[in-house]
Amino acid sequence: MKKSILIFLIISLSLTLAGKEVSVKKAMLCSVLVPGLGEMYSQNYTKGAIFLVAETAIIFSYFRLQSERDWAINSYKQYAFSVVGVPKDMDDSYYQLIQNYMSSEEYNDDIIRDARNYFLIYLTDPEGYESYLEAHLIPEENSWHWDNDSEWSEYINLRLRKQDYEIYSNFAFAAAILNRIISVIDSAMEAKKFNRSNQYLGKLSVQPDWNKKGMKINYEYRF
Repeated sequence: MKKSILIFLIISLSLTLAGKEVSVKKAMLCSVLVPGLGEMYSQNYTKGAIFLVAETAIIFSYFRLQSERDWAINSYKQYAFSVVGVPKDMDDSYYQLIQNYMSSEEYNDDIIRDARNYFLIYLTDPEGYESYLEAHLIPEENSWHWDNDSEWSEYINLRLRKQDYEIYSNFAFAAAILNRIISVIDSAMEAKKFNRSNQYLGKLSVQPDWNKKGMKINYEYRF
C-alpha cells in the first residue's frame, strides 16, 4: 500500500507531458537586455550562444578601440607640445587647425583676408571686422610653427589615427545595435517556432485519487 502511494506521489509530481508555451514578448525582452538570452529562453541554446559570443566580442572591441583612441589623443597632444610647444589642454578644434595649417601665422593671414573682404569691402563694418578678428585670431601664447613637412606629417598621421579609431568605434557601436535588433527578431521567431512544435502535445497530468485508490488522469488541449 505504501509503495503504491509513493508511486502515485512520484507520478503526480514528475509526470507532465506538456506542450508548454514560451512568451514571445518575454523572449524579445530578454534579447533586448542581452542578445542571445531570448533564444536561450526559447531553448535554442546554439543560436543563443552565437549571439552572446558576438555581443561579447563587439563590446570588447568597442572598449579596446576607445582605449586606442584615448592613447592616440594623448600621443598627438604630447607630440605637438614637445615639437612646437602648444598647450596640452586645448579643445579639438584647435588641434584641427594645427593639422590644417603649418603655422598660426598662415591661419591668421587667412582670417584677416576673409574678414577684410566680408566686413570691410562687402559690409563696410569696421566694428564687425574688429570683433571677428578678436574672436578668431590665434594669440601669440597659443601660436605654432612646424619647422618642416616631416614633423607636420607625423602630427597629421597621429591625428588621422585617432580619427580612424573613432570611426571603428562607431562601427562597433552600430554592430552592437544591429546584433541586438537581429536577436530580438530571431528570438520572437524562435519562441513562435517552439510553441508550434510543441502545441500538438497538449498537457497530460497524472495525480493520485485517494478516495477511489487509483489515478486521476487529466488531458488539456487548446485549439
